[in-house]
Amino acid sequence: MSKPQWLPLIEQQLKENPKSVSYAFSTLSEEGKPKVRYVIHRGITPSSLLLTTTDTRMSKPVHLKHDPTVEIAWWIESTNVQFRITGKAVTIPSSTSSNSTENSDTLDAIRLLGVEGLEEGTKEYWENKRKELWKGVSGHLRAGFGRPTPGKQLDQVESSDNWPETIPAESDKPEEQKTIESAYSHFAIIAIAPEQVEYLELKPIPNRRTQWKRQNNGEWEETKVAP
Repeated sequence: MSKPQWLPLIEQQLKENPKSVSYAFSTLSEEGKPKVRYVIHRGITPSSLLLTTTDTRMSKPVHLKHDPTVEIAWWIESTNVQFRITGKAVTIPSSTSSNSTENSDTLDAIRLLGVEGLEEGTKEYWENKRKELWKGVSGHLRAGFGRPTPGKQLDQVESSDNWPETIPAESDKPEEQKTIESAYSHFAIIAIAPEQVEYLELKPIPNRRTQWKRQNNGEWEETKVAP
């Protein structure tokens, strides 16, 4: 399958603007209400899935389990372009967990993403990718996965004086490794399978707006529309 026409545009924007890696990520709550927050772009897979990460204790995994429909608004300020991406997203937990539910969730995610039989179609691929991303984030961010459940009232958790400030990706020290393993158990990938992409260019006069829609055969149909 050929590379989607919109993908080189994103790759070029990231090459020219390596710090423009955050985008607004919108999910639907169990009540059907939109919930949006900024997340960090963590990569693109060989099958053009977009990746970010999350704490499994946050609301995003709950929302995606209820309804995988998502939308991204990605504004690149220096070049005055915006990508708006609609698609399906899934949370991918540890595939090495003894928890049969988590293993089943990973297989369900592979099916929903439509990557069965492809490079991303195995639990091993996703666990290796998860380890790679874990090593790639900062020690301060890793420590966040080892702190109390996000959103829990402060008077119901231990004093912040006891929270880890930074942790390595792995350690030879047993106690530190125990903290790392606890934090890593909360670290998950969110994989996004785009179904529609819009590219808005505000520098050219007149402005330009291009849309792509994924067809049933996997190819992408391009349409240029008025901005």
